[in-house]
Amino acid sequence: MVLRCLTILLALALAVSHAEAARAVVELGQRAPELAGVDLNGRAVSLAELNAAGKFVLIDFWAKWCGPCMRELPHVAPFYDEFASERFELIGVSLDTEDTYKDMLAVIADQGLHYPIIYEGGGWQTRLAVEWDIHSIPATFLVNPDGIVVLKNIRGEEGLALVRRIVSEVPDFLPPPVSITAEAQEHLVAARADIAEITVDPHRFTFSIACFVPGESESEEGTWIGGDYTLDLVPQPEGWVLTLTPSPENEGDAPVAVEQEGQYLVFTLASAKPLARGYFELAMFLPVLEAEVALGSFFVEPEAPAEEPPTAGS
Repeated sequence: MVLRCLTILLALALAVSHAEAARAVVELGQRAPELAGVDLNGRAVSLAELNAAGKFVLIDFWAKWCGPCMRELPHVAPFYDEFASERFELIGVSLDTEDTYKDMLAVIADQGLHYPIIYEGGGWQTRLAVEWDIHSIPATFLVNPDGIVVLKNIRGEEGLALVRRIVSEVPDFLPPPVSITAEAQEHLVAARADIAEITVDPHRFTFSIACFVPGESESEEGTWIGGDYTLDLVPQPEGWVLTLTPSPENEGDAPVAVEQEGQYLVFTLASAKPLARGYFELAMFLPVLEAEVALGSFFVEPEAPAEEPPTAGS
């Protein structure tokens, strides 16, 4: 499964996200932004040059202070040592700062990270993090030799197995042309997936949708509402037939709905109380890979209400 236990996923993400993006800048199926810098050993690193040499490149934005990143490294390090080749390279981009620089070096030594790592000390404002529009970490992307992003949100052994399969067995793989946007309003989380270009065949999507409702006082803990769902699409002459199935691990009945509006699937989660943050993640099962592929994930916040202009004499 690409999607994991929602409660764990959201708890981890809260600690490693700093802003919200309603639309991904680095989208599947699109050309990757430029990525070039100098690694910790003083060597020049260039995504374009590696692609020109015929290599797939896995890009990993991470930091020592990111708990989920630390849980991924034990999978990534041995994978790279085994799989690095004339067809595959990995570039790490650290979002550490001067305060965590020494700890970062210790992690690199302890984990035995042998791939190039770019560190510029800027944290969330690191040049490459800004250029790649990174809002939460770990953030991972697989770029094919043509410079196209073919995977993102690569997690754990299952994610790395997909990388291996694409590089070794399905090098011509291109992701499905599904673009996604998401937003949060005061009482609603909503996402739209453009399915205009998917094939007219049965399809299965899995998604997580949730919102965080703060406590009514400082002493009262907030709560997450939402869960994980499966959405089956079956083509009929009159259009798609949608079947929504909640995960049996979901707690309670969340007011989640999915509807088709023209070429879009519209996902909504309503909240009776004002929400502080929303989350949406969408994945799709692809028979060519015999696996689910993450299409995108978003953390969103309602827009702050506009301040009223001061009245005359105030």
